[in-house]
Parts: sequence; structure tokens; C-alpha cells
Amino acid sequence: MTTRIWLGIGAAIALGAGCGGGHKTEDTAPNDDSKGAPAGDPNAAFGPLEIGAGFESWTVVTKFAHVSPTHGNRFVDIFVNDVGLAAYTSDADFPVGTVIVKKSYERDGDKPSATLGPVFVMEKREAGFSPDHEDWYYAIRWENPTPKFQKQFGGPFYWRSPSAKVSYCWKCHDNYDREVGLPPKQARTWEPAAEESEESDESEESEEADDE
Repeated sequence: MTTRIWLGIGAAIALGAGCGGGHKTEDTAPNDDSKGAPAGDPNAAFGPLEIGAGFESWTVVTKFAHVSPTHGNRFVDIFVNDVGLAAYTSDADFPVGTVIVKKSYERDGDKPSATLGPVFVMEKREAGFSPDHEDWYYAIRWENPTPKFQKQFGGPFYWRSPSAKVSYCWKCHDNYDREVGLPPKQARTWEPAAEESEESDESEESEEADDE
């Protein structure tokens, strides 16, 4: 099933806000219990981005960065690899190997700032990888947390499946409709602009009038 995975991974960084997130990014953070990399959990040790490396050379499916309430109310741009692009822009099932990356920006009022937030990654894996979560791999990486979060976490962090730290991702992705987590229609590269849509409707109405 593909219709339950899309409400954002940002709940993983919303402290006590659930999947709805909060309005202010300064009130959202990874759970306090997730400080540092626990002994024996190599998937919570910081390092270079693994799955999704080089994502900025992929197709950007957002016309502009938009606010994502489920990613800490940060602005996000969305990148999809070639494997998953056709499925992302349609209702098709996601093929194994699909990788979706959300690059986030801290807010400067009602616009994105130059300060980068976490990078959110999800990858569709082979059947059996994570049956309870539709075989999706998740990761959250923040190389340069803002001062408040630097203090809270002691530096950068990188959590990825199968670490229990990404369980916060599951709480939203396992329970929400695919459409909810897509960018707003006006931000979708595969949707016609409002002007184009209106012109198309007018053209169709004109053709129907001619037929009459």
C-alpha cells in the first residue's frame, strides 16, 4: 500500500507536537531521549549522507520551497531520483529503489532563511526489509544544527533505519494519506500553473459551445 506513507518525517523532530507539528521551529526538536549515539547503534552515529548522497543533482519536484507543517514548520524542497520520479508524480506504486529527499530550511518569518535544517530521506526497499512500515528506510541528518539544538544534542546527528530513533518517522508515515504529504498543488512541478489550468478550462468550454 502506498497511500499511508506521506505525512512528513518531520514528526521525528517535533517535541510533543505529534504529526501536526508546531507553528514555530524553535519549539520543535528531536525527542530529548535521542541525545547522542547509543552504544551498539551504528545507525545513529554521525557521518556523511549515505542513501540520497548527491540528491541535489536529481529532479526537483517543487517549484519553490514551501512550508511543511510535518517537518517542524520548516520550508522544504523535494528531490526524487529517476527510479521513483514517475511514481511520485502519479498514483503509481513506488518501485524498489525510489529515493525521496526533503532539504529543509529554517524560517525567517514567512520565507526560508539561509540556515539549513535537517535533510530527510526515505528509500523504498525490497519486501521484507521492514514489513510493518511498508519496507521504507528513513533517515534524518542535520550537519549544522542551530545553537539551541547544538546544545540539546551536543552537535550534528544522523539517524537512519533500522535505528529506533527513526521510529518517530513511522508514527506519521504509517498512518496518513499519500496526498497529505505531497507539496501543495501550486508548488508541484507536474501540475499546470493556475493560469494554464484556467486557459485550458476556457478552451474546453469554448469547444463545447462550438459543438452545440
